[in-house]
Amino acid sequence: MNDDLRLDPPPAAVRQAFWLAAIGLLLILAKTVAGATLLAGFDDTYQAIKPSNPFDVGDDAANGIELRLTVAVLIGAVVTVMLGLAAAAVARRADTSRGLVGVLALVAGVALVLGVVFSPENAVSPDDAASLAWLETLIPAWFQTLSSVAVFGVVLLFGVAFLRMGRPAAAGYYQDYDPGARWGGYGSWLELLRRGR
Repeated sequence: MNDDLRLDPPPAAVRQAFWLAAIGLLLILAKTVAGATLLAGFDDTYQAIKPSNPFDVGDDAANGIELRLTVAVLIGAVVTVMLGLAAAAVARRADTSRGLVGVLALVAGVALVLGVVFSPENAVSPDDAASLAWLETLIPAWFQTLSSVAVFGVVLLFGVAFLRMGRPAAAGYYQDYDPGARWGGYGSWLELLRRGR
């Protein structure tokens, strides 16, 4: 790469926004992978504990949990892609980057919050300790905790990242570029890993 094409390193606010977005992305990815893992072994787990099912509805309870878990994994996969695009857009040196990150993060946040309402653990209501223990065999407490942390973390981290992208130094980074340049004024996300020279 020629020296005249080398872009200045992003300011600290942009680097911070990128790392905040990357951590948020990892949180939702972890939740999605954990959900997919539970879903893959769901039938075997249910068959093993089926004789001790304390719910009157029987198989309907498990079917409802499995359906909601499937939806949660699908939503998680879509949100992971959206947040991946948003994290990559943090480094995109263009005046539309902040708007793109804001829209993607907002839509992903709404999807995650709606996902909480329809989460698998809400499919049935345990009445006693035995029912709760049975339910937690299908949907472990650690997964419920991970889901809550991921949703709260993504909303918080992307909110702070968006605010960091609005700092004066970051605003200059996004607005001060040449759209007609060979590289389109784009600073790849790899540049965020470097401190510049």
